[in-house]
Amino acid sequence: MAFDYLRQSLFFFRQHLLSLAAIQLPFLILLAIANYLLLGDLNDTSDPNLQMNTGLASLIRLALLPLYLGGTIIYLQSVIDNKPIHPLTAVLSSLSCWGRLLLTYILNALAVSLGLMLLIIPGVYFGVRFSVADYACVLERRSPIDAMRQSWEMTPEYFWVLLQGLALLMGLLFLANLSVTRLLGDSSLLVTASSVLFDFLSVLVTIYGFRIYCVIRADQRS
Repeated sequence: MAFDYLRQSLFFFRQHLLSLAAIQLPFLILLAIANYLLLGDLNDTSDPNLQMNTGLASLIRLALLPLYLGGTIIYLQSVIDNKPIHPLTAVLSSLSCWGRLLLTYILNALAVSLGLMLLIIPGVYFGVRFSVADYACVLERRSPIDAMRQSWEMTPEYFWVLLQGLALLMGLLFLANLSVTRLLGDSSLLVTASSVLFDFLSVLVTIYGFRIYCVIRADQRS
């Protein structure tokens, strides 16, 4: 079953590649430039500003993430509703849920991080159980806590489907990114460009999670 949903996710990605790129790439390129300017060569640990710049780069990413993630989710729903919206409209619409989505993302990350510290498996479990919280936050306009509670209640029956698909996508992207980075060697600009590419390809994870979220909602209505 997971492979059927993966195939559908890949088909959706191909069909809407340009719109998804228009939503995400401007932000991902901006983040890559900011990281390059702020962090430079991470191997140079003698830079006294490295810690401050690392924190600043993280803050910039947190500030922008709800815009392109929220915009992507809103666009996905518009396609499902047979009323696809312009990428700019999707991004502007995400402004209304910026704070909620940011807090949902942070709480989710904290839960997963805590679980990973508890011998890894709990972190994976939390990650799967909270994997549809972002969609509930944006599309159902739920508060961060309500979105995470809703995700926890929605996912028990679909745990393995979510785990299989998410693990496969994330694992393949990680291995591909690692291989390309090693091939590029010390070429900072090429490594930066490849990081943008793989960050964008991570939208497949968002699409897959959204597909399962739609299946769960359909089951709840029937």
